[in-house]
Amino acid sequence: YAKLVTQLFGDRMMIANATGCSSIWGASAPSVPYTTNHKGHGPAWANSLFEDNAEFGLGMHLGVKALREKVASDMKAALELSISQELKAAVEEWLANQENGEGSRDRSERLISLLEAEKDKHVLLNEIYKNRDFFVKRSVWIFGGDGWAYDIGFGGLDHVLASGEDVNVLVF
Repeated sequence: YAKLVTQLFGDRMMIANATGCSSIWGASAPSVPYTTNHKGHGPAWANSLFEDNAEFGLGMHLGVKALREKVASDMKAALELSISQELKAAVEEWLANQENGEGSRDRSERLISLLEAEKDKHVLLNEIYKNRDFFVKRSVWIFGGDGWAYDIGFGGLDHVLASGEDVNVLVF
């Protein structure tokens, strides 16, 4: 499952993994199930305590969400600056699709290349450029075993699912 899901979402994936069986098969170097694409993009993986992994994953999501909201706010302000039409179009496209994971990497790469040419013209453009790692819409996944999901971590998992936030859960 982990290999398949990383092949589908890995270039923009963040994984919160519960300590337990999934951390044994998922983090035993030199062999891991996670894959990268032809550009070398793959998932970011972090391990948390067994009992609070759901909340850990939600925190990862909320942190990135807050940073992306700041980037969006800065981009809206940048539209008022004297910038090239190409950059303006790329910013507008990013803003219109910021919550759309499909094509997120391509939009981000285009925006980054245009910002590189103009970032030194305005402090705000330079600030946006510094936060370029948050242009790509993340796909947050919370991994854990059945003991985590149905026993020790179920309260946190229930809380995360009830939050309605854009996170994914995979129970092994």
